[in-house]
Amino acid sequence: MRDSTLEILVGDNGWVDHRENGILYSFDTTKCMFSWGNLSEKLRMARLDCRDEVIVDLFAGIGYFVLPFLVRANAKLVYACEWNSHAVEALQRNLHANSVADHCIILEGDNRVTAPKGVADRVCLGLLPTSEGSWVTAVRALRCSVYLFLEIKESFVEFDLDFDVAFTSKGGVLHVHDNVKDSVEGSWRDHVSKSISDIARSEGYNWEVLVEHVERVKWYAPHIRHLVADVRCRQIEG
Repeated sequence: MRDSTLEILVGDNGWVDHRENGILYSFDTTKCMFSWGNLSEKLRMARLDCRDEVIVDLFAGIGYFVLPFLVRANAKLVYACEWNSHAVEALQRNLHANSVADHCIILEGDNRVTAPKGVADRVCLGLLPTSEGSWVTAVRALRCSVYLFLEIKESFVEFDLDFDVAFTSKGGVLHVHDNVKDSVEGSWRDHVSKSISDIARSEGYNWEVLVEHVERVKWYAPHIRHLVADVRCRQIEG
């Protein structure tokens, strides 16, 4: 969890307003951080067409990507997972200030516990230095359908009901954020693809996993880039 280390010298509180791309962000500078370097990625997410999409943001913060998804990309619904209570307070303010509160469900706590399963067309994993600890959670959040097969066994004295469950998945898109050394970008891309494939297989999904694009967001440190992999997961027919 990234907290602010700012100390107020003059004034009553640390709340500020910041507007970018027509979106208002309010936050307490003494309790929350604001990532200026992610502007290009927020603009990229804002340009998506997310109409009719349900999105899960596993690291919502004050709404860095939640608000572009809702205000600009017109997402139908966003589940916003966040465990920093100060960020949750700011997120609630920002949703109302931008008139999109009715299209967001805030899930406070550890996303590995709170995140919904089987609902998302798109999952955002905007955590640095790595989001890998929540890749399993992200795969489980992607949209799937459940079919129940019912077998009834009849005897003279009782009925036995046996249920078999099968999953079929529409999949979706993961936006996977990580800090990556510039000399290993190619192998990182392969690692993301293989890892998501392995996770999907372990969850019982028959998916094709493809890294469609890798976005170079910014330099995080010398020779360390902030990358975002757009990972498409789709059901293999047959």
